[in-house]
Amino acid sequence: MKCKTLGVFLVLVFGVVEASSFKEALEETTISGFTFGRFTTNGGKDGAGSRFQFRIKTDLISGEVNGYSLTGGLFFSQGSGTPDKGSNTDNDIQGSRGVRMNGSGSDVFNISNLFITKKFLATKTHIKVGQMNLITPFTDKSVDRGIGGAIENFDISGLQFFLAGYDTWITDDIYVVAQADKNQAQDKKIGAGIGNDLFIAGVSGKYLFNDNQKHQLDFRLYDLWAYHLIDYMIFGELSYKYQLGEHTFVKILGQIAATGVNKVAGFQSKSLYLQNYFTQKVAQESLSGGPKQELAINRGLYNIQASVEVHRFYAEFGFAGSFGDGYAALLDNVGGFNTAGKLWNGSQGHGADGFGFLGGGATKGTNINTLYAEVDYKLDSFVFALDFAWVSGKNNYPLLVAGSNQPGYDYRGWVPGYKGSKKTINASFFEITPSVVYKFNKKLSAQIYFANIFGDISLNRTRVQITYNF
Repeated sequence: MKCKTLGVFLVLVFGVVEASSFKEALEETTISGFTFGRFTTNGGKDGAGSRFQFRIKTDLISGEVNGYSLTGGLFFSQGSGTPDKGSNTDNDIQGSRGVRMNGSGSDVFNISNLFITKKFLATKTHIKVGQMNLITPFTDKSVDRGIGGAIENFDISGLQFFLAGYDTWITDDIYVVAQADKNQAQDKKIGAGIGNDLFIAGVSGKYLFNDNQKHQLDFRLYDLWAYHLIDYMIFGELSYKYQLGEHTFVKILGQIAATGVNKVAGFQSKSLYLQNYFTQKVAQESLSGGPKQELAINRGLYNIQASVEVHRFYAEFGFAGSFGDGYAALLDNVGGFNTAGKLWNGSQGHGADGFGFLGGGATKGTNINTLYAEVDYKLDSFVFALDFAWVSGKNNYPLLVAGSNQPGYDYRGWVPGYKGSKKTINASFFEITPSVVYKFNKKLSAQIYFANIFGDISLNRTRVQITYNF
């Protein structure tokens, strides 16, 4: 009933339409998205803290009226999935009448999507205009957003062309690190976006060969440009899959990303942290008496992976490395890169420990090497998995507060946005993570995992999560 009520609102945005068209659009309204509740606790010498986190992302898509449809979505997030020293669950319920938005970047309620889509009959082309998620290999499709327009074309069989331009935008990683700044004058500018005009173009394809379609070749090639910020951000992917039978295949995957930062780069934003990021990076991230944390202009990543599935068994093995002055070659800390491990590339929650634009790899003279593997086994409604990763290099890896004041550590700098509280280190370590997923049905699942990092860093995370996909 609630879905239909919201569907009425979406259709009314079109204005006055014929009764039959209105009824049809209402009846065809659909809902998509997800919601989850999780409990996370960190431990080990370099970890501490426990938190609850709840999140809802839901989009309503109206039925079409003369080829037009409207998408409206809400986003709500409370709590944190990356607790730190001093974090506890005492305030996660936040009173008896709802959430109080007190400046925390973890607690937000927002309109995530509000855009119109036009589908043309004469050509397989879709045009979207409004506020929308950035669905690219550089970004997180759930939380990164922009205001502008996007065009998709499917006229050529097996190919998809994409072109988008945004007047203003923000990624969740950049948002969170910017709001962490402790400058008191920053308080009223926490939610500020980025005004550097952003353009993204891409092409992707899928080809099935011979009559029995055993051979499949997929590819993606994208480029991104942001005015006075990013000269180029290229993502390429090529995969070959040999289908041996039902649920049985062998696959080879190669991925690469390369980014060039504008030599006079500057964020166009009301955020004081972003305004001063490029001019104050060395001062804000360098330790007294330590090496200068200079900006990496040319950054690169690559990933090579082999995977196999035999009925209930799945395994993948790969290596991810870097080239250039640094390795922060994406806007999001993961983006389209496919690796294994649940903690080494996500302990911070704002991309500082990943491949994100303001992460550890944004510093000149950094690099990363990662050898990883994952093994899954399905048993009825259960999926048992084991992730493994080995990470090394001059990676400027960020630590939590609990690990930033340890005797004997050779610290390199301050974590972006956390001067005075979180430090970085060139670290070599292993991750081993066993996990279990139970699928109640196609939409509802429960997961528990225990991620353990040991070596130059001692950190573990236990997480229990229930997820429902609309």
